[in-house]
Amino acid sequence: MSETVTDFVEKWRRAEEDGDPAALDRLLADDFLGVGPHGFLRDRAQWIARYSSGAVRNSSFALRDLRVRRYGPTAVVVAAQTQRSVNGGADASGAFRFTLVVVRQDEGILRLAGLHVSPDAAAGSA
Repeated sequence: MSETVTDFVEKWRRAEEDGDPAALDRLLADDFLGVGPHGFLRDRAQWIARYSSGAVRNSSFALRDLRVRRYGPTAVVVAAQTQRSVNGGADASGAFRFTLVVVRQDEGILRLAGLHVSPDAAAGSA
C-alpha cells in the first residue's frame, strides 16, 4: 500500500522536530526549495545543513489543522505549526503557517518539493 500524504507529513514533522538530517535527506526532493518566514530561500542542501551544522535545534515542532488538496501526483498541504526552537543561539519559537508541496515520484515515493513558511498572525489573536 502506498504511503498517504498525511503519513508523509508526519514523517517530515518528526524529522524537523528531531533535527534529523538523514531523515530529511530521504524526504526532500532533489530540487527542493524552502521559503522561510522572513522571505529567505534555502535549497535542499541548505535546508538540511540547518540541522547537520547544529544551528537549529527544536524542542517541539507541532502541526495542526492539516488541509490536504490533491492534484494528480502532487498534493498541497496547508497547516498551522508551532515550535520551540533556537537558531544560532537566538530564540526562533513561534506560531507559523506552512504550505507544503508534496510530490509522488521515483516509483510512487513521496517527496517534499517545496515549502513556504509565514508567521501565523491569527495565533497571536487567539
